[in-house]
Amino acid sequence: MTTTTGDLTGARVDGRYRLERLIARGGMADVYEARDERLDRTVAVKMITAAGTDAFDLKAFAHEARTIARLSHPNVVAVFDQGVHEGLPYVVMEYVPGTTLRDLLNRRRRLRIEEAVELCAQVLDGLQAAHDAGLVHRDVKPENILLKNGGRGDRVKVVDFGLAEAVHGDRDTGGPLVATAAYVAPELVSGEPAQASSDVYSTAILLYELLTGEVPFDGPDAGAVARRHVEEDVPSPRDKAPDVPEGLAELVQAAASRRPGSRPVDAGAFLRRLQAIDVRPAPGTTGQVPRPTRAVQTTMVVEHERTKRSWKALVTLGLIAAVLVAVAAAGWWIGVGRYTAAPSLLDQTRDSVGAYAEDAGFEVDLVDAYSESVPVGEVVSQDPGVGERIRKGATITVVVSLGPERYRVPDVLGMTEEEARTALAPFTDEVDVVRDYSTEYKAGEVMATDPPVNEEVKAGTAVTLTVSDGHPPLRVPDTVGMTEEDAVAALDEAGLEVGEVTERTSDTIDEGLVIEQDPVPDTPVGPDDPVNLVVSSGPELVLVPDVVGLDIKEATEELEALGFEVKTAQIWFTGTVFDQSVNGGERAEKGAEIWLWAR
Repeated sequence: MTTTTGDLTGARVDGRYRLERLIARGGMADVYEARDERLDRTVAVKMITAAGTDAFDLKAFAHEARTIARLSHPNVVAVFDQGVHEGLPYVVMEYVPGTTLRDLLNRRRRLRIEEAVELCAQVLDGLQAAHDAGLVHRDVKPENILLKNGGRGDRVKVVDFGLAEAVHGDRDTGGPLVATAAYVAPELVSGEPAQASSDVYSTAILLYELLTGEVPFDGPDAGAVARRHVEEDVPSPRDKAPDVPEGLAELVQAAASRRPGSRPVDAGAFLRRLQAIDVRPAPGTTGQVPRPTRAVQTTMVVEHERTKRSWKALVTLGLIAAVLVAVAAAGWWIGVGRYTAAPSLLDQTRDSVGAYAEDAGFEVDLVDAYSESVPVGEVVSQDPGVGERIRKGATITVVVSLGPERYRVPDVLGMTEEEARTALAPFTDEVDVVRDYSTEYKAGEVMATDPPVNEEVKAGTAVTLTVSDGHPPLRVPDTVGMTEEDAVAALDEAGLEVGEVTERTSDTIDEGLVIEQDPVPDTPVGPDDPVNLVVSSGPELVLVPDVVGLDIKEATEELEALGFEVKTAQIWFTGTVFDQSVNGGERAEKGAEIWLWAR
């Protein structure tokens, strides 16, 4: 195990992220508040300080970070960048000013019922975005839930999707179990791979804690606590908090079933069932969360030496009492009286929420946002949250669903690769390129996309571009020995054009047949490359000399020197040629037979 614990405050990562302050330190990573000097914004940089030298896979870590970066949801901490600094992997994330849910629980122990339900709903909304992208969080707990502005309002941000598994290895490949014993799903304890229903279980345990102020299974021995998830059913939260509505308690137990198949299939299914629950306190209870109390001294020491006060003292005391009452009344109004609890607008729509809030004495500010789980036009969340402290007549920010975030793959056919990447940039930078030959598109032009043009996809969806390498290469057929007409037909069938056709004599190839071609057979060529042909004009014709009157021997030598085959016939022995079978001045094929007669 390689571990680095030094404080890197002041370091400059990747030439742009200046680490300004160490804000959190854990066994696996350190988190810094940092300044992105290139974009002039505050970010959080998480340095992975512990990575197993055998199990750590930098390529897998980078892939996991890129996958998480594609998540775009208001309840998920955004991941902007990733890399390696001095051997330490890091991710650059959205900086969320505020606190964690664990800090809030440490202060308040448990939350009001409607407050717990609303907070859990936002956690589930963020988890569903991950489940839709094929990600499982694996470690849902209060420490991994950030509350923007320290819990004043309901903006919830879920952090640390899957990065622990990316560092330590997945459970089904023999890596260690990376989860918190109090919230771990039983199938993970048993060595089974994580699934969406594993996050459902952990979120149910989280909701149990929000409602009761404690987790169902706890103790100093993490191993023993983890085994209890496998061996025991989660009890009803009503056992600890009788004000919890029966329906809500039953949903918590169903979502925390030991059998994954008995739970809601994913965070979205859990969220829909949670939103259908009546969150009013159980009959016979107040629904008020008990607050810690502290003892105060109420005994006053009274002097008995004087039993009478002067009228001036009484007037003074009266004036002081009046002032105190006035101050108390003003303080009550400033601190309490002008405030009320925010109403629930979560079951409203874009068309109804304004009038509904106005009837309740509030204004609304509508903000559009995409949601994978809330239908178009319905309310996703509100700020301040349900039951939160709000000034009477104030404005409530309402996030209205635009439905799932989808983009149409643009028509990039015929564009260059660079032009296509620019057209795809509004929704993805995950662009792969493959190349193939095309008879329709020129070299360098995009000829196909996957997903295809006009198909609707999520933000961050990888797109594969098929780019043309031009016309497929053609191979020249063998035309030697063919007639010129047949050779032209063979080249045309192969998609090639005939170039220059010339003639040449040949002693071996008959007249009219192809002697030679350029390029030679089986050469790869393009469709515009011409093929030149050489056609035989037959054997070479030679001018026959006139040898009449010459000595037969001399005449024979002269004709044979020209390549003719000479036959002779002598009448007398003197040997003077008086006739020849091919007259002098005529032309004959080289190698032709010529008769000479001598006397």
